Amino acid sequence: MKKIRTLLVTFILVLAFQSLSYAKEMNTGTLNKPAMGSVFATSKATIRLVWIPVKNAKKYEVYRSTKKKKGFKRIGTTKKTSYVDKKGKQLKTYYYKIRAVGTNAANGQTIYSPYSMTMKKKMRKIVKKTAYAGDSLMVGLINYGKITDNHKQKVFAKVGISTSAYYKSDLLTQLLKYNPDRLFIMLGVNDLAGNPTEKQMDNMISYYKAILKSCTKKNPNLEIFVLGVSPVGKKSSVNLNTINYYNRKMERKIVPLKNVYYYDLCLELAGDDGYLKPEYVASDGLHWTSKTYDTVLKAMKEMVKEY
Repeated sequence: MKKIRTLLVTFILVLAFQSLSYAKEMNTGTLNKPAMGSVFATSKATIRLVWIPVKNAKKYEVYRSTKKKKGFKRIGTTKKTSYVDKKGKQLKTYYYKIRAVGTNAANGQTIYSPYSMTMKKKMRKIVKKTAYAGDSLMVGLINYGKITDNHKQKVFAKVGISTSAYYKSDLLTQLLKYNPDRLFIMLGVNDLAGNPTEKQMDNMISYYKAILKSCTKKNPNLEIFVLGVSPVGKKSSVNLNTINYYNRKMERKIVPLKNVYYYDLCLELAGDDGYLKPEYVASDGLHWTSKTYDTVLKAMKEMVKEY
């Protein structure tokens, strides 16, 4: 009984000590290291940082450097869990880290968390020239009056053109000469009309990559947005399953390329059955209505805002 009583007293003392230690830790107000969520480069040539809130933090300090491990300087303080760096230089790469700031509840002194992990991002360029490249679906931008060719935006497209033909055409030469800051491109629907074999699809993608590489060779800072082949209507001569298969295959091949971003138009245009929504499909089941272009252009504006 005495042994049990001794053990019980010891347990109570240990528990009391742990409680006091925990209370002391709470009073000293140690802050956890912030977890950086994402870093986005915006179309306005700013960098937006987002992080997870730290318990008991009063504010956050944001640090930036042009080097990964040294040279960090505080560029701002905020009470929010996000921050926009508006003072960087276009096309320059920066490293960022943050730390939380709080108050010691016991003595009122300022306390700091450890620094977050470092994340980097390249500041984007303000776009002055935009190009649209592709086949008849891109030609529709002109035909429906959605785009007016001028020094700020131009369409380089041709009805019925295939991916390989585009690579070999004067259109690519003209596109490279224009030297845009941003390119939207959609090719492939004419190639898919005959339900190509796996080998033929690989060949299509090889030409697609060659087009993209030609563009980035001309302008290493070019932003390229590849639009997946559009879904079609039920009357289309191009098979929807073939389109979906090709898009998945093509996306895997082109996304690793520098400055290339892929966007699936099904997100905007397809109904629950995967086909073009009725209001978006022309009578032939393949081409778009005027309303479709409005929807796609709106999506384009959103996709370029930040990444």
